[in-house]
Amino acid sequence: MHWITTFRAKLILTLFPVVAVVTVVALLMAERKFSATYRRLFDEQFEEQVGMLTAAKKKRFEALSTILQNMAAQPKVVEAIQKKDFKELSQLLRPQLETLAQERMLTEFPGLRQADGGRAALGGPGRPSPSNDRGGGGFKGRDTRFPAGQKPYVDFIDAKGHIMGIQRSGSGLGLALDAQEGGEVRHQSGKMPWLKNRKFEEVLTEQEVGYFRVELENRNDGRPTEQVREVFITPLRDPKDQKFVGAFVFGLPLTSITERLLYEQTKRSEQGEIMSGIWVEDQLVTTTIPEEKREEVTALMSDAFKAGAKTHRELTVTIEGMRHQLLFRVLNPGSPFPLAAQVNLYSLAALDSEISELRRNVGGLAVVALGAGLMVLLFVSRTLSGPVSELAAATRQIEQGNFDVRVPVRRRDELGVLAASFNQMAAGLALQERYRSVLNAVADRTVAQQLIEQSGRLGGELRHVSMLFCDIRGFTAITEGMPPAEVIEMLNEHMTALTDVAYEHGGIVDKFVGDLIMVLFGAPRSTGSDGLQAVQCAQAMLERRRELNQTSKHSLEMGIGIATGSVVAGCMGSDQRLSYTVIGHRVNLASRLCSIALPGEIVMDEETYAEARAIVHAEPMPAMQLKGISEPVHPWRVMPAAHSQNLVRGQVEIGQDEGSA
Repeated sequence: MHWITTFRAKLILTLFPVVAVVTVVALLMAERKFSATYRRLFDEQFEEQVGMLTAAKKKRFEALSTILQNMAAQPKVVEAIQKKDFKELSQLLRPQLETLAQERMLTEFPGLRQADGGRAALGGPGRPSPSNDRGGGGFKGRDTRFPAGQKPYVDFIDAKGHIMGIQRSGSGLGLALDAQEGGEVRHQSGKMPWLKNRKFEEVLTEQEVGYFRVELENRNDGRPTEQVREVFITPLRDPKDQKFVGAFVFGLPLTSITERLLYEQTKRSEQGEIMSGIWVEDQLVTTTIPEEKREEVTALMSDAFKAGAKTHRELTVTIEGMRHQLLFRVLNPGSPFPLAAQVNLYSLAALDSEISELRRNVGGLAVVALGAGLMVLLFVSRTLSGPVSELAAATRQIEQGNFDVRVPVRRRDELGVLAASFNQMAAGLALQERYRSVLNAVADRTVAQQLIEQSGRLGGELRHVSMLFCDIRGFTAITEGMPPAEVIEMLNEHMTALTDVAYEHGGIVDKFVGDLIMVLFGAPRSTGSDGLQAVQCAQAMLERRRELNQTSKHSLEMGIGIATGSVVAGCMGSDQRLSYTVIGHRVNLASRLCSIALPGEIVMDEETYAEARAIVHAEPMPAMQLKGISEPVHPWRVMPAAHSQNLVRGQVEIGQDEGSA
């Protein structure tokens, strides 16, 4: 038991946990760096994929935006939607939009162009094939110009937000599609559900881009597949008065080629494949994320958006007992329409396996290092006890406030350096204590304490403060011809007495300017009755000065001005020299009130009087215009206590005489 209390045992028992902690920290740092490097690869691939989508979106917007807006400005189009003539709208816009969609398909998906110039599959650029038109918005009949799932989408919305075509529930934009028959699309009418009580014209102030999910029938097995479509919603306005009359919708499918290509490229890597998709209308549309994971990923995405995610998020989640990294980026941030997001998912199984191997290797090395360290400690610890004991004793002296203690430096090794450093530290602490004493002498104690606690800075803030200015009347005449040493002695005696009075009443001495002292009440801390305390302090200052005049070599008279109000308080000056003070209109007012106060008088503003009127007798002074103050001031003069008693006694006697009469 005695061995445990020895320095050698304590050193061993102390250093072993330190070595263990350092080993764990180093391992964690290595794991973190390894994980960061591992994930940065996926992040870069994700950003590249999102960048490709963003660039494609920008390119489509630049190519289509002006064309669609020009279509919306056609008088016949506006007239048709005002009359709600869906058939005429379809006849006017559908040929133009089909041709536009055909050209965009050939531009974005050149693989769709066939050897004959694309006419077999797409009908040829700029040559729309006839199609059956049964009336209403959107496409009707069989159209062979577009491959299955690549047909554009067209619909119309009136000014109240009602879709003129046909709508099915499940589309976040209120533009969902029924099952396709050979590439045809059937719509349902109705109001877009996400509008709720908002006006459509307030939401659609300009052309917007939105995303929605479409279910397509798979011709091979009959099972439906999902697709994401990007739609341009263009407002329609009356060219005469620019009145909002509705909008038309033009949409193109988003290709899944990028996500399939990324999946196939990463599937062959050691890190594992990257799965991706698009989250839209609370559903995940993907060709690479397995069905057994889609439901859980969809729930995680919904929870992330409910938790406040607006643009992007990176999550580490557990799916089917394995850790996965989930990254998503909103494709249409700030859009008034439902949000869509690009989603990437990849497994962290390979990363976890490599981290486990790293832990085993580091753990084995740590055990070997601890064994070797134990042998070295047993050998070296014998030479450490004496110097460490001296340092421990000197540390206790420092703790008790004895900063003059020093330890002898007998060695040139690390312990000698430690002893010298300890002596330097003790000297620094002694110097710091002297600085603290000087700071308390040149600054107010409360301010000095806050400056120390806040590393020498007190930030500017707006505070409600009462300011007291007190200066000596006839100071220049009194000190004329007086030796400088005697002037300083007189001022020190005077200011010491007034400072004691200020502290007794909770005031903060802001500064001394010649024969003037400035005291704050309410900054940097407030007592809740700052104006009252300022008046009481002023009365006590006059009383203390009268007492000093009985014993002092020089008899002095003072005038005091007090003002209360909102000012800016804080440390001001330069990086090398700061001073805690207040600035503002009320500070100037207090200074001006002090200048008009007669010897032995206290003059205050109306706000100060309102706070102190319960205990102070004062009389109003005539309104006056003070220098630097734009509006007339209505000051109050505090009446001496004897005068106040005579005034009250006189009022009582007058009342008795009137009663006798």
